[in-house]
Amino acid sequence: MRNSKPISWTKLSKRYFLKESYDDPQSGIRIVVSERGHFQVLDEDYSLRVSTRYVHTKLVSRDYAIEHHQTQPHSFPHLQFKFATEEIGQFRIRIDIKNPQEYEKAILGFIYKIMRVIRDLESLKRGITNEILIIDEVQKLRQESDFLDYKINEGIQKYMVSFNSKERPIEQIMKLKKNPLLLDFIGNTNLEVMEEMIRKKNPK
Repeated sequence: MRNSKPISWTKLSKRYFLKESYDDPQSGIRIVVSERGHFQVLDEDYSLRVSTRYVHTKLVSRDYAIEHHQTQPHSFPHLQFKFATEEIGQFRIRIDIKNPQEYEKAILGFIYKIMRVIRDLESLKRGITNEILIIDEVQKLRQESDFLDYKINEGIQKYMVSFNSKERPIEQIMKLKKNPLLLDFIGNTNLEVMEEMIRKKNPK
């Protein structure tokens, strides 16, 4: 791992996000982009987290992250989601990353997928996507998004998914299937694989 060519960046998010925080009292939307990065993300802690909050009949709070920690309990690269207000709770998908170059591709794929998350808020605030993202640059990351889809599929099949909720995993899957944003982020095919594995493990 340490023999891999190092990737040098301060913050990848600065290439693709116009703002680290966005707060619009009129629409009630708040977005926070938080990145902690190093020269060798697989040898040190790394985290890129995007949090969205808004009020639409009720408070909706969502967190998306791609992270790697050197210490327990999650000392491996993973995607983490927290949809507490939609009763999905928190869950994570472990992904295997071979070197810093692959991790950069996964992070960039994550940023591409976040574009869909921000666009979903257009119904509340027209033009918000262009206020948050450097669209022309983010749209170039489609291949990186496909790479992350592959890593998600690989991770699900190898490690399954870790839910924090006490509910049965299949009940959690049913909730994920009803959430368009998570379906888009994880991928319909990947979610089907997840459901199939859970049903095989717990046939009842």
